[in-house]
Amino acid sequence: MMGVKISEKNLQEVIAETDEDGDGYITTDVLKEILRELDNRLTEEDLDNIIEEVDEDGSGTLDFDEFMEMMSG
Repeated sequence: MMGVKISEKNLQEVIAETDEDGDGYITTDVLKEILRELDNRLTEEDLDNIIEEVDEDGSGTLDFDEFMEMMSG
């Protein structure tokens, strides 16, 4: 995604740092913040489209596996 190469260990660190309550998930709002930091050219519409694609169940959260799949896809 977006031409950014990140190791699995780094992704685990990102989740750990952004998992505010320690439940193993990040919210889609936090994901938007991460994506903005990775590519500040993303519009709100771009971010919403990405969220819609990766949050398939509409739960508003992503676990590590979902996050990993998104970042490596």
